Amino acid sequence: MTQDKIYTLIVSSHQSTISHLQRIFAPEKNYYVQFVPSSQDALQIAAQDILDLDVLIVDDTLADASSLETIRKLAIIVPSTPIVALAEQSAVTYVREALLAGARAFITKPLHDSEVINTLDRLIQTERIRTEKIARLHPNANPKHQCEIYTVISPKGGVGCTLLAVNLAVAIREQTGRRVTLVDGQSALGDLETALNLTAQFTGGDILGHGANLDADLVTGVLTEHASGVQVFASSHNPEDSDAFDSETFEKIIYYLSRRSDYLIIDAGTIFESQTNVALLLASKVILVTTPEITALRRLTYFVQAAERSDFPIEKFMLVVNRSDIQGGVSTDDVAQTLNMRVFEHFPNDIGLATYSLNRGVPLVQSNPKSALGRKLLRFAKQLAPQPQKSKQTASTPSILGRLSMKWRNIPT
Repeated sequence: MTQDKIYTLIVSSHQSTISHLQRIFAPEKNYYVQFVPSSQDALQIAAQDILDLDVLIVDDTLADASSLETIRKLAIIVPSTPIVALAEQSAVTYVREALLAGARAFITKPLHDSEVINTLDRLIQTERIRTEKIARLHPNANPKHQCEIYTVISPKGGVGCTLLAVNLAVAIREQTGRRVTLVDGQSALGDLETALNLTAQFTGGDILGHGANLDADLVTGVLTEHASGVQVFASSHNPEDSDAFDSETFEKIIYYLSRRSDYLIIDAGTIFESQTNVALLLASKVILVTTPEITALRRLTYFVQAAERSDFPIEKFMLVVNRSDIQGGVSTDDVAQTLNMRVFEHFPNDIGLATYSLNRGVPLVQSNPKSALGRKLLRFAKQLAPQPQKSKQTASTPSILGRLSMKWRNIPT
């Protein structure tokens, strides 16, 4: 909320709709209203954690994207913020699709002043009640982040993206007991099955032909459960499926998986495909992986520069250095200086143990948790998914008086 006002973001490219809404909100002193004309603008604003959006209004036609896809993306990025869809009175099908995409309510056009304000007031009041109830039942819960999405990526191969993604997923699952889903961000021939010694009965390739009929049951039906409890979405075994695995399909997959997960980790790898932008945009944090080598740093520098030119929120980036102590490598301080970024974590060089772990299909955090590399991985997982603080309880050891009374009761009569 902005200065105790209800922060309302309106996404519309219709000048007549914008003018009408400006007139409706003009006398409403409790609302702070911002208008943006495009889906891209709305997504960039929603991705900024420093802002606290109270309500989103999305028009049925936008200048740069499908309004339904925009609603779906916003529902992932800010799941606790109510979304209101604007629709023509006769557009029953659109309203149904908007509600399935994540909208909480709809307002029909032509707009009526009282309907707009009353709908928003009721939605915000409901959200406040829900948030207060969550706070009472789960004092350590954060209602603003129902699913944290971490995308692990590097513009150079062989730096350890899959190893990091797999171990983070398993460590977070074992440390928190929460629902963790691991997604292969490659369209085909990904490495998650090998790294976890899994044989997936179904993969992403099995749902590509469903197109617009893709739903939650189909997506969750291809998940494979690891022994740790991590759910794995494996990529297709058929390289020919790469062309069919487009960004819209991947958006739907992430949307449905995020609604059933507390943590979702995407192994985006190094091959930049159409869905890679989705993995970056929808991420809560993007974990950039590099090694202390000039070739890796050079590619990563170009990647970060490209992100800055496209106005990507670079505050999402978390830089980690793998094999940081490799002989002849660039120092961690020099890596940070070169990229002008803070190094959140650096991992020791233990190529033998890492290779052995991948070949066996057993994550390091399970097989060698006390190794230097295992300890670092576990520590990084705790940074990404801190455990809730346990409430202080009275000691279970009986008091002196209690122990005496117990002895007294045990004396035979």
